[in-house]
Amino acid sequence: MHSDMMSLEVERFLKEANDLQWKKNADYHPDRVAFLEILRTACECGITVEQDLWAKIRKQYVALRNFAIDGKVESEPPQSRMMDIAVYMGMLAFWTEHRKRILVDAYAFVNQHTGCQRGAEHCGPHNTQLEICDRCRFQFWLARNVDTSIIT
Repeated sequence: MHSDMMSLEVERFLKEANDLQWKKNADYHPDRVAFLEILRTACECGITVEQDLWAKIRKQYVALRNFAIDGKVESEPPQSRMMDIAVYMGMLAFWTEHRKRILVDAYAFVNQHTGCQRGAEHCGPHNTQLEICDRCRFQFWLARNVDTSIIT
């Protein structure tokens, strides 16, 4: 087989992976805010966004390793696992390139479109004894991670 044919097949694979990420975009970002769910997970679990994405990549990688090394196909075909990895790698590349803006947009969204689950007096800055709600915990976590001077 000619190398041009191989390159065309790689291009087709990457196009299918791109089509997949567009199709799954609503699942990855239900509020249409890039990385919002991944940021929530990072906050709740005390991990970084990179660690969350690595966990997603590794899950697919382990299944691919079982296919490549042991010849075992698990619940999804290897091609599907490869596409998922390609999509997660694209997301990781996007995160590393646009981290500051992603955090700013998430912070603005949480402030403008979500409210305290228990009332501002409960979760406000003067609260030193009571457990704060998940929304406010996330907002405070974002505030610690975002450069608020660039919020417009």
